Amino acid sequence: MRKTTTTRRRSLKCAASSNKSGHIDMTTDAISETELVDNLESKAVKNMALVQDEDDKFRIYVTLTWKEGRQLLETQRKTPRTWASLDRLVRHINTKYGKVPAIQLELRSQNEDGNQQRRRSRRNPKT
Repeated sequence: MRKTTTTRRRSLKCAASSNKSGHIDMTTDAISETELVDNLESKAVKNMALVQDEDDKFRIYVTLTWKEGRQLLETQRKTPRTWASLDRLVRHINTKYGKVPAIQLELRSQNEDGNQQRRRSRRNPKT
C-alpha cells in the first residue's frame, strides 16, 4: 500500500524586510525529498525552479499538479535544502531524481547601481 504524501506549511525568514531585526516572516509550503521523489514518480510535478537566494545558495522549488503555489524542498531537520554550487545541484538532480519536467533557473545578478536583480531563464529536460 502506498503512503500518501503531504506538505507542511513552514515559516521561513526572508532577507529583504523592514522590521528591526532585518527579517520578516514569509510562509511557504515545504516538501521533503521523499515526497518529491514520490510526486516525480507519479508525474505530479509540473515544473521545478532552481532559485539563487540572497546568500548566493541555490534552492529547489517545485510546482505540483494537485496543489497551488511552489513547494520548497526541505531537509529532514525541516530547514531549506541548499547547494552552494549550481553544478552540484544539477548533478544531484540527475542522479537522485532521474527524468524531471522543465526546470526554471532564477539567478541573482548585479545591475548598474550595484543592487541585485533576479533574472529568469528556462531549460528543457534532456530527452
